[in-house]
Amino acid sequence: MLATRLSAMLPDAVTVRVTLRDPRRGGPRINASAHDEHGKPVRVSNTQTQIAARWIIRAHPEAGWQQSRTFNLRTAELNADGGR
Repeated sequence: MLATRLSAMLPDAVTVRVTLRDPRRGGPRINASAHDEHGKPVRVSNTQTQIAARWIIRAHPEAGWQQSRTFNLRTAELNADGGR
């Protein structure tokens, strides 16, 4: 269900990478990026990525968000960073 909703909101994306640290600031902050099937960034609005990240975090509270995670929209799997 989550993957279906995110695919509708981010039609060109295959994965969404979520981290709770903003690399530009160094402090805690939700940061997300969407990527296509080739791993290239997909242009989406900041609002879309923030919503996607919050939905993914809420759907997987057990994931241990100390490290980045990648959610695959095709398989609905959440992987440790690098799981694109």
